[in-house]
Amino acid sequence: MSGVLTLPRLGETMEEGRVVAWLVAAGAAFKRGDVLLEVETDKTVVEVPALSDGVIMEILAEDGARVGVGEPIARLEGEGAAAEGPVATPPEPASTTPYALPAGPAGAASATGRRVRATPLARRIARASGLDIAGIPGTGRRGRVERRDVEAALAASDDAASPSDGLAYEVAGPERGEPAVLIHGFGADRAIWGGLTADLARSGRRVLAVDLPGHGESTPEAADIAALSEGLAALVGEAMPEGAHIVAHSLGAVPALALAEAWLARSLTLIAPAGVGYRIDAAFVHGLAGAETAGEVAHLLARTTTGPVPLSDGALEDIAQGLARRRLLGLASDLVDGGGQRLSIRAALARLAETLPVRVVVPGADRILDPADMAAISPRVAVHHLPNAGHMAFWDAPEMVRDIVLAETSS
Repeated sequence: MSGVLTLPRLGETMEEGRVVAWLVAAGAAFKRGDVLLEVETDKTVVEVPALSDGVIMEILAEDGARVGVGEPIARLEGEGAAAEGPVATPPEPASTTPYALPAGPAGAASATGRRVRATPLARRIARASGLDIAGIPGTGRRGRVERRDVEAALAASDDAASPSDGLAYEVAGPERGEPAVLIHGFGADRAIWGGLTADLARSGRRVLAVDLPGHGESTPEAADIAALSEGLAALVGEAMPEGAHIVAHSLGAVPALALAEAWLARSLTLIAPAGVGYRIDAAFVHGLAGAETAGEVAHLLARTTTGPVPLSDGALEDIAQGLARRRLLGLASDLVDGGGQRLSIRAALARLAETLPVRVVVPGADRILDPADMAAISPRVAVHHLPNAGHMAFWDAPEMVRDIVLAETSS
């Protein structure tokens, strides 16, 4: 007998679910009681077992797909294939995130193609650390791979090089505090977050501030925009495996979005993000990439703030020495072509805002990016206008930026 398997209602308030992973592949047979797939509801991840023996003839809702209750998810062949659908077993204890994860590769199949039973958290840690989850023995119920299994595998491979090797970072605040990651923009480093880092740590947040590739004390280079994200997911996955609130400035929006796509973001707060509009101060970008003296740096940074540049002569000299290494020339060319930005994050931002809390801080006196372009942001994004702040809004309105970030990291 053939029939259609529909998504069952797995909770009183459930209207739709996301297919996390099919554990029985198309064309494979299953027995009564076998877990067919895992579904993420608005509360947790639930296993969906078979009520009878059968064969999955075709999978209609692939891993990562969002499906309404009662909609078809597979075609079956077997004795009980025409049944309304399986009844979910109570979920085993598992770590969950407080929001629906963005659609993307669910990681249900390993690099070898074998289906693996694993908690979503275990999948995220394994993916961020570059581990093939098929090679990790599971100690959970029915051999399910859990967080402790992945951490044991990581401990056993300490001698292997990590993708995050070479990224410089600092961590502040209580170990069990609500996690937050601070990502700087073009030409900066983690030092620009000094005031915000201290405020967040005093407020009980666990803060990780990183130097992106090509910047600060990080040794990996960034010849183009894509390289800014390299190693970051591994770093955050190791330090904050259950995800973190991501705060990013300007071009740091790109690696911030990459973290969200890797399921490592609990929320996004973007301050004057690049890639929303075409207009940009190209002279500033190329000037900063080619600066050699503290005086040049001081003149350029004066364009980013409505007040005095809050850096000492020694700090300006340190920045100039770093820029004189010409690490940012390729990145500048990839960002700006002619007079405008080659980068667009509008579509990605709109997509993520459907499943993730997203806030954008718009400095009204920004002279690097045009604040008017921020009107194109998805209406799902919460927008905070700071009319008297420049591009470095956390310099000009530190209390306001702090309060915005604290409000998001309290959720």
